[in-house]
Amino acid sequence: MRFTVRLFLFWVSVFLIFYLAVIGVVYLFWQLHIEFWQLALVFFLVGVIPPALITAYFFRRLEYMETEKLDPPTFTGQKKARFTFHPRTRNPFDEVMQRVDRQWIISYSDRANRVLKFRTDARMMSWGVGGYIHMDQEGTVEVIVYPIYSKSKREELMLTQLLRVMASVLNNGVTTIND
Repeated sequence: MRFTVRLFLFWVSVFLIFYLAVIGVVYLFWQLHIEFWQLALVFFLVGVIPPALITAYFFRRLEYMETEKLDPPTFTGQKKARFTFHPRTRNPFDEVMQRVDRQWIISYSDRANRVLKFRTDARMMSWGVGGYIHMDQEGTVEVIVYPIYSKSKREELMLTQLLRVMASVLNNGVTTIND
């Protein structure tokens, strides 16, 4: 199941739990009897449409992580870095993928083109960060990280921190970082 669908269902379930709690309290204190179609209509208006709008707002960035698009992302707020990777095995891309998999969630990988997409975990208070890695034949690794919510100051700080962690994960120093 795609991440966008899971995120949408997560928010709908949060709204449903809150909605059922409110309906339970209203029934306990005031014993109001409401028709089922009225309950369903109110839940649709309040519990389904807002999560759908939130998911639609972030859809392009969220969907990019899982698509087979091999082009680097062009999102606002992204940061780039280039690393020189010195592998310990004969399969350098597999080694990079293994190291990234230990730290983050891999959402798409293409061994033939040496492209890897990853993300951090999305939480209630933070939408997380997405990332793109491309490794060329000479061992240069291009990393592009971007926030899911580009106006968040917290996620902007996470981008710089993520690039520093990426440098330590790849056991190399950063050669260039671009904003």
